[in-house]
Amino acid sequence: MLERAAAHGLGVPVRVFDARTGRRRAVGWLVLLGLAVLVLAPAAALYLRSGRFWIGLLAASLAVAYLALAVRIALRAGLRERMPVVYLFGGGLVYAGTGRAVAYHWDDLSAVTVAGVRTGARGRTRWRFTVTAEGGRDLPLDDRLPDVRRLGEVVVAEVTARVVPRLAAAVRGGETVRLGTFEVGPEGVAKDGQQVPWPAVRHVSMMNGLVRVETIDGGRELTALAAQTPNAVALVELCARLAAVRDRPVH
Repeated sequence: MLERAAAHGLGVPVRVFDARTGRRRAVGWLVLLGLAVLVLAPAAALYLRSGRFWIGLLAASLAVAYLALAVRIALRAGLRERMPVVYLFGGGLVYAGTGRAVAYHWDDLSAVTVAGVRTGARGRTRWRFTVTAEGGRDLPLDDRLPDVRRLGEVVVAEVTARVVPRLAAAVRGGETVRLGTFEVGPEGVAKDGQQVPWPAVRHVSMMNGLVRVETIDGGRELTALAAQTPNAVALVELCARLAAVRDRPVH
């Protein structure tokens, strides 16, 4: 893997994000729970036959509970799935585990789509980052990978740092660029045929799963799901840069 990274000039290794770690942990738990069931089930039968019903019922209940937990772990672990492994380097990453390992320089990645789903008011957020490489291949980074949010933040920062200057130059040259359902041009930001001119833009943000373009008068507002907006972070920064040189900056 280091040879492949060196051949692509990816620089020094930073960290490995290996989804197989979770599977190995799940297998360990399955072995322990299986052994517990193998011990408890015969013990429960023995106690029940000898008339020690309470101990037998307790052992049987524990065996059933451990078996149910083992089934749940097995179903969630995806034991037959190919698990992704991402090798992070200073100049890019190597994506492996689901097929042939492929090295990508940061310049080879064109977009990142971010989605976060929280399970309940106090539940943890399940993150998914879909990285699009040049040529159209999507590289899914989800919570099968340990610390996937940290990995996603690094990729988003690197891609945004390269995408925004290019898009800003295009808009300043008179072009209109598209990011998801948003269109950003010399005159302002538009979505679904509705345009907000730059002097009317108050704030562009991404929060709680939504990308929002707010206006000074509070009337018109353009919104879209962040999960359906490739390079949503780049969109926010792009609008901030472009609005800063107009009549009124984005705050």
